[in-house]
Amino acid sequence: MKIFISLITVCACTLVVFLLPTQAQATTQRIGIVFSESSEKYANSTHPGGTHEGQKVSPKVDYSSTYNKELKAFLLYQQQGFNVEKIYEKDLNSLESLSQYDAIVFPYTVMMNHLQRENVKMYVRNGGGAIFAFQTARNESAKFPKAGQMDLSPLIYDVDSWVMEWDNLSEVFNSRFIDDIVLGNATISNSNSVHPIIQNATKELGKSKLSLTKSDQEWVEIIKPWQGGSASPLLYFSNYDYTDKPQTMKKNEFGAAHAIQYGKGRVVQIGFKIYDYITINAKADWQDNENGVAYSTTQGDLDAQVFMKHALHWVAENHDGDVPRRYNLSLYSDSVQSYVAPSGKFVFYSTVTVKNNGNVPARGTLKVEILDANDHVVGKGHDRYLPGLAADATTTNADRKDISTHSEKYQIFMPGNLAAGTYTIRTSFIEGRDDRKNVDEKFATIAEIKTLTRTKGSNKASIEFAPFFQDVLASNGAYDDIKNLHALGIVKGSNGKFSPQGTLTRIQATEMVLRALGITPSSSATLNAIDMKVGDYGNAVLATGVRYGIISLEDGKINAHQPMTRAAMAHALVKGFKLQGYTKNTFIDVPASHIYFKDIQALYALDITTGYADQTFKPNNTVTRQNFAQFVNRTLHANAK
Repeated sequence: MKIFISLITVCACTLVVFLLPTQAQATTQRIGIVFSESSEKYANSTHPGGTHEGQKVSPKVDYSSTYNKELKAFLLYQQQGFNVEKIYEKDLNSLESLSQYDAIVFPYTVMMNHLQRENVKMYVRNGGGAIFAFQTARNESAKFPKAGQMDLSPLIYDVDSWVMEWDNLSEVFNSRFIDDIVLGNATISNSNSVHPIIQNATKELGKSKLSLTKSDQEWVEIIKPWQGGSASPLLYFSNYDYTDKPQTMKKNEFGAAHAIQYGKGRVVQIGFKIYDYITINAKADWQDNENGVAYSTTQGDLDAQVFMKHALHWVAENHDGDVPRRYNLSLYSDSVQSYVAPSGKFVFYSTVTVKNNGNVPARGTLKVEILDANDHVVGKGHDRYLPGLAADATTTNADRKDISTHSEKYQIFMPGNLAAGTYTIRTSFIEGRDDRKNVDEKFATIAEIKTLTRTKGSNKASIEFAPFFQDVLASNGAYDDIKNLHALGIVKGSNGKFSPQGTLTRIQATEMVLRALGITPSSSATLNAIDMKVGDYGNAVLATGVRYGIISLEDGKINAHQPMTRAAMAHALVKGFKLQGYTKNTFIDVPASHIYFKDIQALYALDITTGYADQTFKPNNTVTRQNFAQFVNRTLHANAK
């Protein structure tokens, strides 16, 4: 499904001035206010309407100044005593740059690209605070419309599903996007919330209710938090005289602002144009003659300012909370059968179901393939792209169907003369947006395998669960990790055994990471190691590993059969999967001067490792096959985008 969104300009009517609250004492926290060059340029651009791939695209009209909102945010927080700095789009390109701030404010920052959204997501997950004043990342800056062309940047077009409305940033909001809705003569107020933002704001104002009203029409953004998630409504769309979506919109049902915890960080999401209600008394380079004053159709300046102050205090303050990211999909097939069709083709068919049991949305390709004893694909296989699996079984689409679960019947045609023998049926889920092609952005995360055995002369085949390693018991703490990697084809074992406590060699580790990434070792890759030459066993694997940064030479040697250390493991996972993670916490035995300091930091920030109880990482310790399987499986789930 491809949907295009157009926004209607809310005109800046006659403006009025309100008094500012008393200036507060300055804080030492660093607060970044995003001044988005692309968002500013986009607001002032116009583009024609038309039709694209059968979809109607509305004209893009000139919006009111985004820069004025950014400037209001900067001056408001400066006058309230916060230590504010301007940050720009180039800063969004670096997680390390963002991580220097205690909180970041995004005033109407609609334009970001995939990398910037990923950095913002990881910044919050690692413990940062953020305020999104009117939703961010609605548009894709990499597709900024050219002059005279239609605006296709509101990327439901690329994202394909409301579940992933904000692309890889969606999971931060713990919510599903519902719709953009017009309200007329609307009132926004709080319920009897016990959240500290509301409690502190009402206490400062000396009243029980915040009230913001707008007498003309405006666009608002409606979201629905996942059931059981961490998004809590702070303000509600409590009253209005008009809405263009009466079948969807209900008074006091949808939150106008939410407090959200994601990972170690905190977020406040605001679904209406709150800066339209605020007046800033300051001479500055205002655009469009607005001069920092609120729209004449709004009331609630002081309430809005105090709310924004305590929202920033809450997201920026030190806290110990952590809402772990749980990527947890289940996948199974049933009603598995096979037969020889009248056409002479050997047909295999089944029903497969994938369900999101975690707290983050997922999307990717459901893939079924049949493999021979040499892991070569037999027949055409089956693929289905799923644009979004919600992280909430109560979330439904227009047909009232659960959209956390997908189930479908399929069939695969194989040669009628399929040789007798045992084949593997692998059903897997390849996580990632359909148009992402890089190795770190699309890879299989979960799988199920069964065996298909055909006896000579038979028109049918027997289907059974595939045998698992004899030496990995269900009581083993790494059982689920090893079983998933076995189903994915990442770990192979030998003679039906995995040897979980066996030492992992550097070549074995490299091979596992390449398999996890779906990379086939290349015979053209070169390896300038003094202890290995072309034609030696494992040369292509290690040369390809070096090409992708998974493994490095040590004093000119590749040391293929030496044990993999925990530090080298961190490097292999971070470089192979291009992991990002930043934390101020460090292990006492990993100084900043350590060659793999940042890699080990990233694993800790992503909860792939917790280290040992004595706050050490033990970087020089060797890794068992079981340990590495756990780390690889956690990485697959931690890095899903």
